[in-house]
Amino acid sequence: MPSARSLPPVRPRLTEGASQFLLLERAVEDEFRPQMLEELQRRVNRVAETVRATKPVCPDCDRAMVCQDVRPAWWLARFGRLEAAVPRYRCPRCHGESRPLLEHLGVEPGHICGSLARLLALLAAVVPYQLAATLAGLLLGVKTNAMGVWRVTQRLGQAAADYSEDLSLYHADSRSQGAPTAEAPTSVVLSVDGCSLGMQVRPNRRHRKTDTDVLPPLPPVEQGHFREVKTGVLLLPEERVEISPLASASPSGELPGRRRRHFPPAVRAVAGTGLVRP
Repeated sequence: MPSARSLPPVRPRLTEGASQFLLLERAVEDEFRPQMLEELQRRVNRVAETVRATKPVCPDCDRAMVCQDVRPAWWLARFGRLEAAVPRYRCPRCHGESRPLLEHLGVEPGHICGSLARLLALLAAVVPYQLAATLAGLLLGVKTNAMGVWRVTQRLGQAAADYSEDLSLYHADSRSQGAPTAEAPTSVVLSVDGCSLGMQVRPNRRHRKTDTDVLPPLPPVEQGHFREVKTGVLLLPEERVEISPLASASPSGELPGRRRRHFPPAVRAVAGTGLVRP
């Protein structure tokens, strides 16, 4: 053992290529990709015929919408490029427009859609965009660039942010209806979040007399200037009075939002103990 400790460390190395099984998977996928694309296009056409048989109704005035024109549209999926003739409807009264086929399929014309968009966004969440584009070609067999991965990530992130904002506005309204709590499980939900807040308190602010002046380094920060603030939510289902998104709770036991209520004493004791540490 002493001789083993004296040996220099060996730098770990990643494999230069894909494993044999991954190569077999890619070979099968590349071989049958045209057949899968053809079958997927056939099913899209079948759905398009079903959607065209029904005229949409305007959501604002409940009047039947009139077909204005039919335009070709395409989008990128896991197996390749798909196309469809998309009718565009318009309400003669409120002039609202709708494309029921795209809404029914949940795709956007001219963009990466479906599971491919989710997979690219997943790669972009763990690696840089350029590396994510390279991995998409190696793992998924899809040729794309960093800008394409960035656009997919931005679109999905914006959709998630819009949903979260709309949900917050819904729950902030006193007229909103929450989910029923009669069948809520008899369990305790505990959510803890924390962050470090730091600041340097100085009596006077330093200024440079000229652009070439170099300010000396600041002295070490004294103990107590950095604080770790943690917020926790401890909630019993039988004590809930309304359904609302719980982002955090203050150490006093209050819920954020327009309507607040206090937790029971036992909950306040848990939520307020050890949450703020200097």
